[in-house]
Amino acid sequence: MDVSEVMIDSVETEEKVSLFKGRAIVEGSEVRFSGIAVYTIGGPTVGVTIEQEDEAQLMAKLGKEGFEALIAELQRRIVEGDFTVKGPVRVRRQPL
Repeated sequence: MDVSEVMIDSVETEEKVSLFKGRAIVEGSEVRFSGIAVYTIGGPTVGVTIEQEDEAQLMAKLGKEGFEALIAELQRRIVEGDFTVKGPVRVRRQPL
């Protein structure tokens, strides 16, 4: 599976939790996702959810294992900072 770019369109952060929305280019097609990052001792924990319309198309194209690999790849890239921020970042309160 080819993930050529990961873009974060918006981020809202309050203390140790960030909610974000973004897009990724997967095998030439744009895929929309949303997620949460929780900053803990040892580094962030990230969860990503693909938008329902895109999920159905990807499941048909990639199968269950390929879809799960895509989720893991998106989460890895976000944890490692391998993405571009394209939209606003709102910080309500700084983490401790």
